[in-house]
Amino acid sequence: MDFKNKKLLILGGAYQHIKIVKAAKELGIKTYVTDFLPIEKSPAKQIADVPLMYNITDIDNLIEFCKQEHIDGVIGPYLDVTQIPCLKICEKLGLPCFGTPDQHDILTNKLRFKEFCKEHGADIIESYTPEDVLNHPEKVNFPILVKPSDSRGSRGQTICYNKQDVAYAIEQAKTFSNSGGIIIEKYMSKSDDIQLVYMVINKKPVLVRVEDRYTGSHDGHFNKLCIATIDPSKNDVKYRRNCDEKVKSMIKSIGLTNSPVFIQAFIDGDTARLYDPGIRFPGDDFDDLYKVITGIDIPKMLVEFSLTGNFSEDFAEKIKNARLNKPAAMILPCLKPGKIKKILGYNELKQNKKVISCSKSYDAGDEVLETRDVRQRFGEFCIVCENMQDLKNTIDEIFNKLEVLDETGQNMLIEKFNTNTLKEYES
Repeated sequence: MDFKNKKLLILGGAYQHIKIVKAAKELGIKTYVTDFLPIEKSPAKQIADVPLMYNITDIDNLIEFCKQEHIDGVIGPYLDVTQIPCLKICEKLGLPCFGTPDQHDILTNKLRFKEFCKEHGADIIESYTPEDVLNHPEKVNFPILVKPSDSRGSRGQTICYNKQDVAYAIEQAKTFSNSGGIIIEKYMSKSDDIQLVYMVINKKPVLVRVEDRYTGSHDGHFNKLCIATIDPSKNDVKYRRNCDEKVKSMIKSIGLTNSPVFIQAFIDGDTARLYDPGIRFPGDDFDDLYKVITGIDIPKMLVEFSLTGNFSEDFAEKIKNARLNKPAAMILPCLKPGKIKKILGYNELKQNKKVISCSKSYDAGDEVLETRDVRQRFGEFCIVCENMQDLKNTIDEIFNKLEVLDETGQNMLIEKFNTNTLKEYES
């Protein structure tokens, strides 16, 4: 299909959307990127044909702009904050979107998602009500996790080891919830954490990815924040054998036609307990390593969908049979609070051919605050190697060469991924 001279509006100028801008340009599409940030703070704007200053929540004005400019498609496929604005704009303009308002609610509200999973046979984490925890703590299997029902990036989450921690945790969770809803569930600290990505293509869910997620340390208060992912998962075969069909059946019940679905889950014996969904792709650079290994260009397919409402048959056939046959990782270094004076080693690491892509959220002069969530990440390094030893060496090289120095000359990097973990992947 010829997309030349088509116009695409991309909601959000974060680095995740750089690959959407590039994919659209390769197809001959004129790109518009909007958010409220100045261009120097909005990476995708910097390479767009037309950078805009509309806040993505300024829906009425964006709709009018799209009408005046004759925009052919609107997209924002990697960030939670863009999902509802994109849905509302596309609905009003009659443009393709991943799902209906009800489908979005199922896949963005954790509480509704849990209920939907229970109704359709997918396993979930053991849950409790506030009354259970506050009035009958003897029936509760501590530790528990208290979190908002509709927030992201580990914001508002608290691990409680006894009843005394719960009242404060509930208030914290409500503060970070748009709806005031909370979820209380068993804390699965000793279970393998996995991330699943499905593509619904012509109403049929296809499993794209099973990856292992590694979180930071308990002492550093980063034990809810992902600091690294490894592909393919050491649980890949087990998941496909025991859980895939059950989860696909649940996703099919949502009624999506063409859409990505991502879900986080814990491996518990022979099952996977689902806990965090999204009607989008994860906000990382998995697409980069996926393209290197399989040849499949996911951003380009997302762009095509935003203009046609469909995924090509060729793409559908390829993705059904694709497998990651090389070890890969995404490393997400974190920073302790402070003001950055100098960054060393980053440009050298960018030249490493095994580092498929990398990005940083901070520059010299920026201040890092103690938030204990994604805002303390320095950036992301996406790696593909020939074997697991090579992957270990490359990750070690990142932490040996990268230095983020504060005003006293101290390295601000913390929560380094322990590459000895990779021994579990050796066959």
